[in-house]
Amino acid sequence: MKNKIKKLLISTLLIFSLFMITGCSIFDNLKRTIVNEIRNEYVEYDQNITVDDIEEALQKGSEIAKSCTIGVKIEAKNFISTTNASGSAVIIKKVENSDKTYTYTAITNRHVTGTLTSTERKVYLGNSVYVPATLVAYDDDYDLAILQFTTVFLLNVATIYTETPKVGSFAIAVGSPYDLEGFYNTVTIGAISEVNRKYLDEDIKGNEVVNSFIQHDAAINSGNSGGGLFDIYGRLIGINTWKISSNFNNDFVGLNFAIPSSEIINSFSKYL
Repeated sequence: MKNKIKKLLISTLLIFSLFMITGCSIFDNLKRTIVNEIRNEYVEYDQNITVDDIEEALQKGSEIAKSCTIGVKIEAKNFISTTNASGSAVIIKKVENSDKTYTYTAITNRHVTGTLTSTERKVYLGNSVYVPATLVAYDDDYDLAILQFTTVFLLNVATIYTETPKVGSFAIAVGSPYDLEGFYNTVTIGAISEVNRKYLDEDIKGNEVVNSFIQHDAAINSGNSGGGLFDIYGRLIGINTWKISSNFNNDFVGLNFAIPSSEIINSFSKYL
């Protein structure tokens, strides 16, 4: 009997020692099981991705975006005076002509181009190069317009990406704010704030319309109108058209809006 008790005690001590050595116990296992039922959600990135990789992607995306964005210069004449204005545009189609020139189609804002036949329109390609442009179509409801121009220069064409971007994605804005030549094709980078922002506005005829916009916080200013909003891959996801601002204070910052690329397809599919 004593031997059985002794063996039982030795066995118990051995089992206890084993739990102590491995650093666990029955109670610990129970505790861990309970804790593991509470899951903390987080984004897990590939360990090989670095800040340099992200910067390189943004740099390449910006380079592509700039290569298909151009400036627009407007001279509106009447019997009394001439009004000069400027904006931006994005090339969306290229046709090679038999005389080794290229005819390009560019998308911009209707409020940039105007609609009067007496208005002189030119596109600016950088390096003091201006080319006459023709207004071929416009959409009053969504403030969009199509320009066409012909030149010997070989220019890049934007990839129109119509899938809805995700909130928090990088947004690259390209345009020529304030001074067409001085700040030609300025790049600003921000994030998508909202993908389907409804806004009640008036069209050019004063009619109330409700349109959907991509809201973002990549800085845009006067002259950016008609310029592109691109994703990190350099794909065109929208046309910058307006921002909320104030002449009296700086309360409104980063409230910028772009017409979704899907509207380019809806309005001007025959020009693509």
